[in-house]
Amino acid sequence: MSGTDNAYLLDTNIFIYYFNGEAILTPLFEGILAETATGYYCPISWVELLCYPALTEDEANQIRDFLRQLRCVDLTESILDTAAQIRRDYRVALADAMIAACALATASTLVTRNSTDFSRINGLTLSNPFESNSP
Repeated sequence: MSGTDNAYLLDTNIFIYYFNGEAILTPLFEGILAETATGYYCPISWVELLCYPALTEDEANQIRDFLRQLRCVDLTESILDTAAQIRRDYRVALADAMIAACALATASTLVTRNSTDFSRINGLTLSNPFESNSP
């Protein structure tokens, strides 16, 4: 299964870089917010983004509002089974296994700055906007 054109599963680190003003991500998010591309996220990213101790409630609410503009992948039994299989086969962290499983389930390109974390997982299409040779 390969990534569908204009469908992207966004790794947590991509949100963090975007929220911190990384201009290289602006076209990606503009396309998603303009609905010329589809943006997905794994529910684990919601948790990861909101768990920072220094986060204010106002910042947390801004993150929640932003995420509500994207599509949250439902954690079905099939996705959970795929995440478990990925974790077993590739010995990756639980969060990475869940994110990869969500990308596979939605046939999306996984957008991440940590492409080495995911590059061994068969079937994933990856994009690292910080690399010049990325799709």
